[in-house]
Order: sequence, then C-alpha cells, then structure tokens
Amino acid sequence: MSGFSGVGAMAWRESRNGRRRLLLFMSAISAGVAALVAIDSFSSNVTRSVRQQSRTLLGGDIAFSSRREFPATVERILDSLPRSGIRVSRVTTFGSMATVTHTEGTRYAQIRAVTAEYPFYGVIETTPARRWPELHRGRNALVDPSLLISLDANVGDSLSLGFTRFAIIGTIESVPGDPGITAALGPRVFIPAQYI
Repeated sequence: MSGFSGVGAMAWRESRNGRRRLLLFMSAISAGVAALVAIDSFSSNVTRSVRQQSRTLLGGDIAFSSRREFPATVERILDSLPRSGIRVSRVTTFGSMATVTHTEGTRYAQIRAVTAEYPFYGVIETTPARRWPELHRGRNALVDPSLLISLDANVGDSLSLGFTRFAIIGTIESVPGDPGITAALGPRVFIPAQYI
C-alpha cells in the first residue's frame, strides 16, 4: 500500500508545475466534447424536422426534374400513373420577359406553369387571401410582389408573357416546394399549365 501512496504523492508533487497546463487541456477537451454533442443534437433535430415536414417542403411525395423534356419512355410512364390511381402534378419552369401593358415596363421573370393539382401538400399563401384556386379559372397569374413594384403594376393589371396576356389576380407569399431564393434570378409568375 505504501508503494501506491508514494507514487500518488510523487505524481502530486510533479504536477505542481503542470497544473495550469493540465487545467487548460482538460478545459479544451471538455469544450470539444460539448461542441460535438451540440452539433450532433442539432443535426438530429434538423434531420427529424426535415423528415416530418418533407412532404410540405417538397409539395408532394416525390419530384422528377429535367432541364429538357423527358424522353418519350419517361413521359409514357408518367402519363400512365393516373390510371393506376396515383396523383400527378406538373410544374414547368422557364424564363420569360414579362410586360405590363399600361406601363410598358418589362422585366425578366421565372415562369411556373402549374397544373390544377399542384401542390399536394402544404398551403400556398397569397395576397389577397385564397386566390390560388382562382388561378385555373382562366388566363390568370399570381406574381411575386417584387414584380408589381418593378413594373409599377397593380393587382388587376394585364401581364403579357410572349403573345399571351394574363390578369394579375394577386401576389404569392409562400409556395411549398418552391424556395423564395429563386426569386433572386427573377420574380416568380405562376400561370395555369394549359396556356403554355
């Protein structure tokens, strides 16, 4: 027993010079472990939240996208899905110059031509409220508020995209599956898919 107590006493004496360094190392290790635990906890929370809200974030269960038209075989498969009882919605995105007739203002815009079923999950917020169902009742358009400002336009004005005119029936506030950051390229304009 005296051997162990002697070793302990000797270690204590030797540690006098290094106690501050030991405290620094122990503090650094503790801070590192705490940071790893915090990062892991944050990562788990984000993963769980995305899993719980994935349908709303995407606006559906699954999305297929392509920079070009889908090959004919893919189109046939997609067209056959509704016959199997699977709901399908299409969103065609392209850029176009948007013009307001009375102001002659022109602006590049991101056009989203959507089918009536879009989106399957989540709520589209518009101003005035509940304008989304009206989108498919004619040549109507819902636009980003920034487009109205840049073209000096108002709700009710006529918006020209190519040779087709649309009535601006409101503004878009939020759309599931369509991050607002894309508006940095150009304001979003939602139109019925039947008019492209």
